[in-house]
Amino acid sequence: MVNKKTITAASLVHDGHPIATQTVVKDFAWLRDSIGSETQTMYFHLDNGCVGFVQIAWAYLALTKTIETNAMFYVPGHPCVFETHNGHSLQVKKDSHEYECKGLSMSWDQDHTKLSIKYTAGKERDAAKGVAASFEFVRKSEGYKIGDGRNYVGVGTAAHYFYPAGEVTAKGEIGSIKFESKGTALFIHAHSGNIMPYNVGAEWNMNFFTGHREGAPKEDKDRVTFHILQYETPENAGSVNCSNAALTENNNLKAVFWDTTVEHFDVVKDENGSGYDIPRRIVFTSTGKTVDGKNVKAVFDARPSLRLHDIDVLGEMPYFIRRIVQTLITKPFIFERYEEDAKISIQVEGEEPYNIVGVAFHEHTLMK
Repeated sequence: MVNKKTITAASLVHDGHPIATQTVVKDFAWLRDSIGSETQTMYFHLDNGCVGFVQIAWAYLALTKTIETNAMFYVPGHPCVFETHNGHSLQVKKDSHEYECKGLSMSWDQDHTKLSIKYTAGKERDAAKGVAASFEFVRKSEGYKIGDGRNYVGVGTAAHYFYPAGEVTAKGEIGSIKFESKGTALFIHAHSGNIMPYNVGAEWNMNFFTGHREGAPKEDKDRVTFHILQYETPENAGSVNCSNAALTENNNLKAVFWDTTVEHFDVVKDENGSGYDIPRRIVFTSTGKTVDGKNVKAVFDARPSLRLHDIDVLGEMPYFIRRIVQTLITKPFIFERYEEDAKISIQVEGEEPYNIVGVAFHEHTLMK
């Protein structure tokens, strides 16, 4: 029985108004509502093959506030490293555009073009095996949101704001492996108000693709990005599909998509012991508009074969919060995967279809 409802941001846009709109600086300001959660996350693909993310996460649950730092680094030929640590006291400065906790700091410059990130949590906990890295993210494309960015899920809201393309310079150390490289990155601000993440979505899909048009010269590598963030609200909120997606070319926003269907194929029991059935093939079909108003469709027939890491969410939580969440969710898991030969088909109204090819990071989350 449905006892709550979901109202998507796209459905609230009045006729004649654009469904996708440009973000403003305040969309990325730290909010910290009294009940809810918040994350600031940068996903990256580096020219040396390193892929991963860094994230600062805040949550308020049952009179308890938590701060966490989360980071994942995969260097080809080496084991993937995932770290989550208690960030302790959070400090927010510069009109909520600079935030710092133990082990991680993020700070935007005055015109919100460059983001400086310093991650030290891993080395602080384990100097021999942990991770430390610094990043300079220079956003290139404009940011976007669907409607005002907020979906209404039951009595709460879930908001997402995106900078879909930026150039990143990274320098770090993973255990004894040192790296220094440039690359491409995606930045997302996520926020839920009056609702916790496990009540926002029962199943999530996120991916971040970088590559180029099929047949393009080698020097055009990483001229194209594509990402999807999609979730289905819980059954008691109507099992409604909410999605955001965008395509950029040459650092310019080309299209935004607000309707993404997800089809699972080749579903098998997870061999790593989560207890879930997970797909080896996922087909994403996204529809939306180009920035100049043309209809556009993207079909991503994803086959993420390389396992990076499986995150047992309960296993990473502090004991008190874990006991609360266990009463609501049986076993939340996040499956991190990588696709080395990704291909996405693009069809723009009035133009010849084309493919983009490259690599993709995939994140499949189940909260059931």
